[in-house]
This record gives sequence, C-alpha cells and structure tokens, in this order.
Amino acid sequence: MISRSTVLGALVVVELAIVGMGAKAIAGGGSGPPQAGPGFALRDFGSSAATPLDRTFLTGPAPRIVVDAHDVAVVVDGTGGPAVRVTETVRKAGYVAGDIPAIVAQQTPDGVRITATGSTDVIAIGKLTHEVRISAPVGAHVEITSAGHVDAGGLRSKLIAHLAEGAFVIHDHRGDVDVSTGGGSIRMVDVQGSEIAASTRDGRVYLTRIGADRIHASSASGRIVGADVRAVDGVLTTRDGRIILSFADNSDATVDAHTGDGKVRVTGFDATQSDGGHSIVRLGSGRGRFEVSTDDGSITITHGANV
Repeated sequence: MISRSTVLGALVVVELAIVGMGAKAIAGGGSGPPQAGPGFALRDFGSSAATPLDRTFLTGPAPRIVVDAHDVAVVVDGTGGPAVRVTETVRKAGYVAGDIPAIVAQQTPDGVRITATGSTDVIAIGKLTHEVRISAPVGAHVEITSAGHVDAGGLRSKLIAHLAEGAFVIHDHRGDVDVSTGGGSIRMVDVQGSEIAASTRDGRVYLTRIGADRIHASSASGRIVGADVRAVDGVLTTRDGRIILSFADNSDATVDAHTGDGKVRVTGFDATQSDGGHSIVRLGSGRGRFEVSTDDGSITITHGANV
C-alpha cells in the first residue's frame, strides 16, 4: 500500500515537474526530461516491457504456494502438470522515480514461496504495470498475504488471500475460498466449494454462478449482487448498499431478508412478509439458514438457474 508521505511526495514531484517544464518553455530551453528538484531525478523509461523473473519449479501436483507481493499484481492460473512457473512482467511508460521492488521465487520443502523485496515507494508520471503470474497445478494450495490485486482462475483447491487494499477476480474455481480486502471490489464467477468467505471494507461484491454449503459475503460500504447463487447456510450482508439476488433452483434454505431502510421485494418464490422491510423465503425444503441484510438499501430476490 502506498504511504501518505509517498502520495504527498508524488504530488510535489508532479508540481515541480510542471513548473520546471513551464520555466524551460519560457526560457526557450532544450528538450529532455524535467528535473524535479533536489533529491528527485525523474527517469524517462519511454515505453518498455521486460520479464525480469521467469523460473519453473518441479513441485508435484499439490504444492503450497505462499505469495507476499506488496503492491504487485498477482495472477494465478491453474494448469496441468507437476510444476510451478513464476513470471514477472514490468511495463513502464513515462517518468518513474524510485526503485521497483524485485520479485524473488524460492522452492520450499512443500512448494514455492514468492516475495517482493525492496522499497515500494515508486512514483510514476505516466504508467507503471508490475505483475507476477503464477502458473500452478490445479491442486495447488495458494495463500496470498499481500498483493496489489488478485486474479485467480482454474484452481481446484482452497484459495486464501487477505489484502490491505486491492480488488479480487476469482473464476472457474473448485474448492473453498477465504478472501478479504480493506478496499476494493470482489468478483467471483463459477465458484463451487464447501465454504466461501468474501469480505471488503469498502467495495462491492459480485457473485455469479456460486454454490457452497456455507457462503459468507459482506461489505461495510457497497452493494452485493448475486446471480444464480446456490444457498444452504450463510450470510450476505452490507451496512450501506442494495442487495440484488437470484437464487438457484437447487438451493435448500430458509432465507431471512431484512433491511433497516428500504424494501424487500420477492418474485418467483412464495414469501412470508411481515412488513415492507422483512421477508422470509423458503428455497427447496428450507433445510439451511440463510440471512440477507442491509442497514441502508433495498433487497431484491428473484428466481435463477441451477448451479
């Protein structure tokens, strides 16, 4: 996560650079990168692309992969084969100040550990993309302790990822999921497991073709949108935002939907409604207990497809 001092420093650098370029233009100075003042040298990388790290580790079909990537974007692809390939990509355009963290990948007794080393205080006037891509066996156990954002697909085992800030995209996943972020959206598409947990402090949650024995999704500030959700036990809750859900035919739960400020609307199911802000909906035999709630916003529940 970029510190407050780094952000302020970036603003100072930009302002000084603009002033410097303006002064050069008035004075009729020549071309070249602007000098931002004492202690800052803006380096013009132009447009470039590189892969500083590209390593492959023979691990077997179910390695443990631990990732601590700081602000670097992480992409995980579940593939066949008993090996883990780690590829780092850096793309830069414009002026960049500071050292870009290096990615280090090491084999461990049970798998692979991937870490970002060095300072994370990088200032870019232009575009800087830093990504590490992990191609792993579908049975890999992946744990991410930090990243800029996460895109994971094709895994067939549990995924654990907890970010201070950053968004998630998880797709084509078979296995449990436990993810959280301090700020950013969470999107899941075609995810099936025993337990699915997803929470964001500031962002929206999108669930499409999701099924689990227990689902827990929450946002402190943001709407929740679910399409074809197979519900048994679980909770979908937000303190500030609407909730829009379609439940799959093979759901089996008694849904308790309530809002502190808004209305609950149910179509396609028989609902027991005590007032405009509260409804009980029975899905299948009603075996499980599923809570849907928001403090501020409406709730819409409709009929979906099988998952």
